[in-house]
Amino acid sequence: MKNGFSLFAIMVLLLGSVMLPSGPACGETISFPLQIDYPFLTTLVIQSAFTDPDQTMRVTDPDNDCQQIMLSNPIFESDNNLLRIEAAVHLKGGTLMGGSCLLPIEWDGYLVAHMKPRMSPSNWKLSFEPVDSVLLDKNRRPDSLVGHLWKFFEAPVLKRMGRIRIAVNEPIEQLKPFLIASVPDSDHPRVNAMLSSLRPGVVVAEPEVVKIQVLADVETLPAAAPEPEPEPAPLSPAEIDAFIDIWETWDSFLVHTVLSLMDMPLTPDERQTLLTVLLDTRYRFIAELESDAPSSSRDFVREQFVNSWGKLSPILKRHLTAQLSGQVSGQSTANSWGYLAFFTASDALAALDRLGPVFNIEISRNGFIRLARMMSENKALTLQYTMLVDPGLRKLMGMTPPLEITRPAFDENLLEPESPATEPETDPETEIPPTSMNARRLILWGLYNALTPGTCWAESASSPSLEELKQWLVTKGNVEAHLQKVKPILEAATQENLKKNPIPENYLSMFQEAVYAFAWQESCFRQFILEKNKLTYIRSYTNTSVGIMQINERVWRGIYDINHLRWDISYNASAGVDILNTYLRKYALPKIKSMKGKDALDIDGVAGSLYAMYNAGPGGFSGYVRRRSAGTPTNIDKHFKEKYNWVKSGQWDRLGDCF
Repeated sequence: MKNGFSLFAIMVLLLGSVMLPSGPACGETISFPLQIDYPFLTTLVIQSAFTDPDQTMRVTDPDNDCQQIMLSNPIFESDNNLLRIEAAVHLKGGTLMGGSCLLPIEWDGYLVAHMKPRMSPSNWKLSFEPVDSVLLDKNRRPDSLVGHLWKFFEAPVLKRMGRIRIAVNEPIEQLKPFLIASVPDSDHPRVNAMLSSLRPGVVVAEPEVVKIQVLADVETLPAAAPEPEPEPAPLSPAEIDAFIDIWETWDSFLVHTVLSLMDMPLTPDERQTLLTVLLDTRYRFIAELESDAPSSSRDFVREQFVNSWGKLSPILKRHLTAQLSGQVSGQSTANSWGYLAFFTASDALAALDRLGPVFNIEISRNGFIRLARMMSENKALTLQYTMLVDPGLRKLMGMTPPLEITRPAFDENLLEPESPATEPETDPETEIPPTSMNARRLILWGLYNALTPGTCWAESASSPSLEELKQWLVTKGNVEAHLQKVKPILEAATQENLKKNPIPENYLSMFQEAVYAFAWQESCFRQFILEKNKLTYIRSYTNTSVGIMQINERVWRGIYDINHLRWDISYNASAGVDILNTYLRKYALPKIKSMKGKDALDIDGVAGSLYAMYNAGPGGFSGYVRRRSAGTPTNIDKHFKEKYNWVKSGQWDRLGDCF
């Protein structure tokens, strides 16, 4: 039946009520449902039983043209815990005599039958036990005349329908190797034992799905005496490298998954959910990486997968089902089985994670690749983590087209050490810390540069020269001149963005002031600095955020061009304004409409919430509101408010404090 499965399948494996003992035990039986939605069930029945010409099911002898019973276009749904099938029916009856059909009578209408779904305990085949049936005319009203004659046709029709068998074992078979690959080697014997015990239980026709109970015997472990958790220790360099490597694979998998929705008619709320999941996942990784004692890569990535899957799976299933239901019923495509396996494996993994210590679920790089290949016709897919811009990703997230690039990025090969005499004076207390790159980071930056493609330019276009970049270096003696050059760039970036993404008029002044305050707080209006007597773009101490607006390259990878974020002050400014506008329109404004009392935000409070999100992602909004209501701002809140107030009051001379 493998080739018979259709793409508009949604079979879900969700963990049902799992009863596990709190004390020692040798084993328990757990259950989880295998769910088949009704559009998919219709497809399976068509492929299995409606195999005559034009996807029909002929009940009578096909060589007897005088007497025919033919069904077509079946539709399944639930009706009071029974399966209700409606199918178009064509009846023809007459007397065959001497090769002729005498007094033929033909009738077209609909058959409505109720059936109980059954599962064979030995071979994972779904069947249907007829309960009752009735004929309706073309207007779907009872036909009394033909209804009396239906008793002569009912028995052979229902008998034929009762012989339908649908094999549903394939999602189970696909599940097995994936789960084996998702636990440590030490747990393989117990997982294999559990998988070998899989068997079907009861079947229920629920409103949206046919739910097949799957039973499995699980060897449980004796409850261990609770031990105090040790203090978290910093990860070793090797552990950090492994952490980054598996997270990059997970992030690539997440992008690959959401891009499967590229051509779907997503609602604005659904697009925002995709954006929120992606950003929150990435911001959370940055915070974890910067913490004193990051979690283990296994626990962190597994947690992110489970949380993200819970938010994304309804959108993925809804739209893949809707898209595929529009295809010709009963037709399958080359990758139909892959989608079904993807949903089955992902839901099963999330379900098993809820078993906690029974299994040590760990999604490896190969596990993510296996999952991604299930839903892709590209079986050579490797989930490579690159910094390439993907215009489709911006579109999918409900953002405007990629920022305009007017010239090539600066060629880093032109960089030469500067004279120490030209290095600007700095105040060590206010200077943004210079970066030091370990061997891994150097390799990563090299890979990023190698993987970022050049852009096609007109023949007259040229990349900026080193002398042009030097003009943006700031010293204590040219702060005012630098400010007069950089403010128009930020203002132009703001006005250009607002043309594409307008905001309410009463927020315009705040928005421009916030842009200035962001650049002040993030970089002291600097795009470039001298580091070890060599000109370079300004970077955060974690080497992840760059430029005048300190755009985090990992958070915004695929959405902005990395080389231009580093070497083009106008592009970096435009990206920062774009992010600020996104947070205002998509998060702050919708939320403040319903805020009352002490939680209500005034204009200045909105500016503060934008900076909180700029640093922590969409989830930063609620945290900022709580801190503001409680009067417990963080140092980050205070520092931004300080710069914001300086901008509002025109205290530009305070910029000299940075140098």
